[in-house]
Amino acid sequence: MSENRRVVLSMYLTLDGYNEFPSYPGSGDPPASVTDPVSEQMWTKRWGTIDTLLFDRETFDQWAEFWPTAMRSSEEHPWYRQMSEFAEAAHKIVFSDSSIPDAWRNSRTVGGDVTTALSELKREPGKNMVVVAPALGMELARRGLVDEYLFAVQPVILGKGRRFFGELPNQQTLRLLEAQYFKAGELFLRYETVR
Repeated sequence: MSENRRVVLSMYLTLDGYNEFPSYPGSGDPPASVTDPVSEQMWTKRWGTIDTLLFDRETFDQWAEFWPTAMRSSEEHPWYRQMSEFAEAAHKIVFSDSSIPDAWRNSRTVGGDVTTALSELKREPGKNMVVVAPALGMELARRGLVDEYLFAVQPVILGKGRRFFGELPNQQTLRLLEAQYFKAGELFLRYETVR
């Protein structure tokens, strides 16, 4: 496998580990003239190191419905168009044994064993690959295939929703690479897996 091409998991979480987007004081989009600091850390400053997004079928369908540039409007925060343009240009790999509609450019399906498929993807030339699908991310974590974790932790104990972390067969030890907090109480955490 290429040592240069990393698998990065990017996930927004509540403090109790749910992959949800609750409201809290200071949440939501900032004024159009102000950069969103959480999105800046999670995405904008990393766009130059990423050229591939990794999906399961469910999450791909959600992104394909929301992120294409045709879905953007001038009323929303400018970051949405910027993220849309990034997502349009990125390679989009969908781990699925059924084909996807050819509706979003640079998309393709990869079937079969996830470990084998990811090994082949890492051998291809390119930049880092970011996992944005919670179920796929958890499966890759179970198999020890995630090189880096990016978490935006929201200052909420939610108590319900889609829990991200489940049981793992073995402990995984991480090394903290970056940490930052924001005025609304969010934390940005970047870890790499200790191998």
